[in-house]
Amino acid sequence: MTHTAARATTVRPRVIAAVAAILFVIASVWAGLPAHATVDDDPLSGFTQAERDLFESGEPAILTVDPATGEFVAIDAATSLVQPFGVVPNCSGDRACWQGYLSPHLWYGFDGTGASGTWANRGNFKSNNYRAKLCWSYAGNNPCMSGYSGLNQTITFGTEVTGKSVALTR
Repeated sequence: MTHTAARATTVRPRVIAAVAAILFVIASVWAGLPAHATVDDDPLSGFTQAERDLFESGEPAILTVDPATGEFVAIDAATSLVQPFGVVPNCSGDRACWQGYLSPHLWYGFDGTGASGTWANRGNFKSNNYRAKLCWSYAGNNPCMSGYSGLNQTITFGTEVTGKSVALTR
């Protein structure tokens, strides 16, 4: 056997062992790295355009997150607790107004994003410069409007209801 042939048979296994060791170290480090979501994941993919718009708007909103997975579950407009303002003059101008069903009940003015509470003896609701969505109690039920009214509309029930919430938007 020549000197070159003897050297090749001893060097080749060392090189293969060194490369295998380096690959093992790289694979071990790689396996220990945390997994990351891909860049094209869209956490809002299951939401409507209106919900996406609310999410991006900067308006007060409630984002519900699944505590187990971190996924977005719901995006809802946040209501602010705007206190009722009193009688007729406070329902004028830009405020939305939930009128009393029969006199002498107070008329309650609302602005901002609305309010939740309990307002007995309610009649018509004037949306004025807002779009309004109302919830109320009537005959043991607690229904809500199926959508928002238009601007400057009067919402009428034809009977007395107990107001539960007013959601306002423009």
